[in-house]
Amino acid sequence: MKNYFTSIIFLFIGIFSVGQAEAQTIQKNVIAGELPDPSIIEVDGIYYATGSSNDWGPIYPIYQSKDLKNWNLITYVFQDKPEWTKSSYWAPELFYQNGVFYCYYTAKRTDGTSIIGVATSKDISKSFTDHGELLEWGNEAIDAFVYKEKNKLFITWKAYGLTPEKPIQILGSELSDDGLSLKGEAFNILTADTNSWERGGIEGQCIIKKDGYLYMLYSGNACCGASCDYQVGVARAKTIKGPWEKYTANPILKGNDIWKCPGHGTALQTDNKWYYLYHAYPSNGFPYLGRTVLLSQIQWDKNSGWPNFKENVSHDSSKVLMKDFSDDFSSALSDQWRYDIPSYTFTTSIKNDALVLTGVKSLESSKLGAVIGVNPEAANFTLTTKIVEQNKALKGLVLYVTHDNSLGAGIKGNSLILWKIKDGKFVELNKIPLDKAENLFLKGRVFDAHSVEFQYSYDGNKWRSIRNKKENSLRVIGDNLSWWSWGLKAGLFVQTDADSGNNQAVFGDFYIKYQ
Repeated sequence: MKNYFTSIIFLFIGIFSVGQAEAQTIQKNVIAGELPDPSIIEVDGIYYATGSSNDWGPIYPIYQSKDLKNWNLITYVFQDKPEWTKSSYWAPELFYQNGVFYCYYTAKRTDGTSIIGVATSKDISKSFTDHGELLEWGNEAIDAFVYKEKNKLFITWKAYGLTPEKPIQILGSELSDDGLSLKGEAFNILTADTNSWERGGIEGQCIIKKDGYLYMLYSGNACCGASCDYQVGVARAKTIKGPWEKYTANPILKGNDIWKCPGHGTALQTDNKWYYLYHAYPSNGFPYLGRTVLLSQIQWDKNSGWPNFKENVSHDSSKVLMKDFSDDFSSALSDQWRYDIPSYTFTTSIKNDALVLTGVKSLESSKLGAVIGVNPEAANFTLTTKIVEQNKALKGLVLYVTHDNSLGAGIKGNSLILWKIKDGKFVELNKIPLDKAENLFLKGRVFDAHSVEFQYSYDGNKWRSIRNKKENSLRVIGDNLSWWSWGLKAGLFVQTDADSGNNQAVFGDFYIKYQ
């Protein structure tokens, strides 16, 4: 009897605890690795998502899903940069009408001005046709979002982010029926309030319609880097031209101990539920890893009609998606490899189950050369490769952020060199003579996305650490691997030898394994 009453007491305590559970935001990492500013559409039961590429090509990866949970990379919007652009490929927004897929995107024109362009495709799995510049507005126009209201197309964008004498605003304009040109005068939608959480500016907007209102989710404050404080707010109106009312309880989505600086997403409705696909930094590896993609369900207050992200349920929102990566170079390069568009040109080829990476031309300020890399998906991992052939070019493994900031280990002639480039200065950390320099294995053990112990092996089984003599440590501390708008890449490099002209490296298998 005593055990019976004890069980009843604990049962009531459990029920009371569940009822009093603190509301939390369910945040699911649904696409692995870096993909800032995600956009999503649904066409015939298939979901498509893309996101910013920054300076990395191919440009704007496109993912596909049937359930919002499992996503596959299917292609890129652009394999090569549009001729009118030079860098900073941000904030692509997908749109679909009348059998045509649209991608409205931001890029820096060759003169350095950020412009909104547009590209189309009738088959999203194939390359898009670029239609060039769509919208130029003062010093910059970024973060396009297209909404259809009463058979009229409208485009919205962020303006005046680089105009000190003006407040940052989200503007709108009507589009032509084919979505390829502006129509009519621009109008103001929202203005950033510098005395509120919006003090860093507003951007990354999307619009949905529910119960007679248009709701605009938008992001405010600093998006990126170690000092980011991005958050999400909402405003509503009866029509796109307003007037728009900001929610007094803004912001409705903030960072936490697991996911930092959430924002810049797209909302959609499916199966009578509303979701928001957006980015955030994982706290493990912050700020070295890039912003990854999260999905949260939008809740709606029954009395006020305003949205929120809180639910009284127990859920683990801390899981970071990760999957080991390998490329055996048996036929063609994996489509996950990326390259720094403005910093250098190179060629690749596959020969005898090996990758031939050849540097062609680099920026004069670049101290490294040709780099290809993949986005690390978690903070702790090991990367491994084999250097097949010997020459005087420096070649090997690299952790790379920009051509001014990277680190790695490689072979040059008969020597193994540990190195670091910080703020454009190349520093040799150690140089070891080798018994042989062909078919040498290299490994980098990465901790917290910036601390690395490099090792080498003659047979792939017995490993020797490469000591960082310059800093008297077994590790190289990548205090130079945090960049404002994107995370590091892990991969392969070749640096042309100035004396011999050797500019080629031959690599065997490449692996990334997560811990």
